[in-house]
Formats: sequence, structure tokens, C-alpha cells
Amino acid sequence: MTPSLKRLSAALAFCVLPLLSSTQAHAFAAVGHSAVGDIAAELIKGSRAEKEVQRILGATSLHDIAVWDDCVKGIDALNEFKYTVTGRYPECAVFENKPDEEERMRDYVKRNQDACSPKANEESCHKQYHYTNQAVQRGHYTPGSQGTSDHDIVASLGVAITRLQGGKVPAPYSLTNEREALALLVHLVGDIHQPMHVASVYLDAEGKLIDPDQPGADPLSHTVGSNAISITGGNLHGYWDNAPNRLVPADLAALPAAARAVPATAGSIEQWPVTWANDSIAQGAKAFEGVHYGPRLPGLRGPRWIGTLPEGYDARSLEQTREQLAKAGARLAQLLKAIWP
Repeated sequence: MTPSLKRLSAALAFCVLPLLSSTQAHAFAAVGHSAVGDIAAELIKGSRAEKEVQRILGATSLHDIAVWDDCVKGIDALNEFKYTVTGRYPECAVFENKPDEEERMRDYVKRNQDACSPKANEESCHKQYHYTNQAVQRGHYTPGSQGTSDHDIVASLGVAITRLQGGKVPAPYSLTNEREALALLVHLVGDIHQPMHVASVYLDAEGKLIDPDQPGADPLSHTVGSNAISITGGNLHGYWDNAPNRLVPADLAALPAAARAVPATAGSIEQWPVTWANDSIAQGAKAFEGVHYGPRLPGLRGPRWIGTLPEGYDARSLEQTREQLAKAGARLAQLLKAIWP
């Protein structure tokens, strides 16, 4: 495809982006999240962690619970907290048309909807649990810097760990039982290994990288975790969310073996979310390599930039996705064994 055709395709994608953005986003897609659950289930076989997971989840598997915190996004707070996406997401079918399961989702969303006092342009609290927007220039997770918060993915993973260890859950979180905490933990371990859920670029009006933590930084530079970077067919964040869908069965079958070769995370369990976020910032820097950004454009949902991916990006991102899924599954297993040694 010629450069001019690439720009035209990206522009057309930009025009339909508001429609695409209104759909429910599943980080690392259901395929990726469920794969992380499957890997961990394989690696904890025969351990106390396996028994504790079964005690908490009953007949629900790690494969299924891994997507629960995305399925709850189908609860519409503006429509009497009804579940409004029945049949739209096959991975959520196990929780649909079951009064007890839908009530669990509704109750969780009600308690975690607005306790963090979201601003007018921010998502509900429970959706903010899934990500942080750390500027890639920082090189490591820096609490208090632009894009971070006390209820971002790093904090949320720590809270889920605390709840499963029997500790007190701080505001603005409300995790009233172990099942909610385990569902959040399993899901966020997947999310924190999706580079765009941690690392972010901030761009000026010309599409040049800026540092949002410098005095006088342009407040319109936020790319919303690359959701505001339009590429052919959608946006850069969605591209990475859906990357596991491009894996073939042989790729998925090879993940447990790859996970067994992942080194154990060093340090205390309390520090692991930060360690993993730091790793994902490095992975994010790799994911952004070679991407070209056009000038800022206005949009119904805020500023947008048209991004052009370098040659070979698909193959490169797919290999990176395989590595990240293997790490996520291995680290989830390590985490569960550390919580229940």
C-alpha cells in the first residue's frame, strides 16, 4: 500500500472511530485473558492455590473468570444498572441470563461506579481500575505523575492482593468478597501485560512526542492510552487489545511451556504490580518504535492523531504478544501461589 493510500485508509478509520470507541473494549481480548487463566490453571495444579481458587470460584474456571471484569462493563448505570449486552460477547455467556450472576455484576458496578469521583471526561471508577497512562519517557511507574492515580491498574492489583490476603480494602474500592477480588486480580494480571494499558505517548498539535510532566505541557496531548491514535480499522490501543485474536491454535498451545521458562518475579509480593508495570512500560516503548503520528485533529470524543505503523509491525507485535501472554500466565500462577503458599 502506498503512503497516500495508507493516509486515506487511516483517515477513513478516523471518521468511524467514535462508533468504534463506543463498543465494549476487552484488553488483550477474551482470547488473551482466557489464555492467561488457562496457563495459570496449568501451573498451579496440585498446589494449595488450586484448591483455594476452586473454593472461591466453585464450578467457574480461571478461563471464564478472567473476563468477568470486562463483562461487568455491560451493566448500564444510565439504564437502572441493567445488563444490556446479552448475546453480544460470547465470552460473557457463562454469566448471562442467570439472575444470580447478573446481580453480582450489577452489585459490583453500583459499589465501584463513582466512589473515586470521576471527572466529567473520565470513565467510571471500575473501568479506571484496568489501566494507567504512564508517559513512556518516565521509563518506570512513577506514582503521582501524569496519567497515574490512586485507583489505576497498579493500585487496583495491589488492592486485589490485599483483599485475598485478608487485608482491609481502601477507598474508593469496594470488594465485598473473595470472588470479586480474585476476578479482579486474574483480569488485571492480563491487563498489566498489555503494553497500552500501562505505557502511553503524549503528542503535541504536530504529532510530536512531548513530556506531560514538564511545566506548561499541552493539556490536549493525552492520547488516552493510544485510544486517540487512529490507524486503519480502529485505533492503536484496540490493535493491541485484539492482538491475541491473531494467534493460531498452535501459538496458544505453546504458551504453557513458554510460561514455565519465565523467571520468577523477585522481591516482595506487594512490589510485584510495580515491577510488572515497569516491564510493560519497556514493552510499550518497544511497541511505539517506528510509529509515525500525524497532526492533531478534532473529534467528537476529543483530539485524535492518525498513526502509521512501520513495515513488519504485525509480525513484531504478534511475537511480543506471545511473550506477554506467557509472562502474564506465569506471573498469575506465581501470584496465586504466593497468596496461598
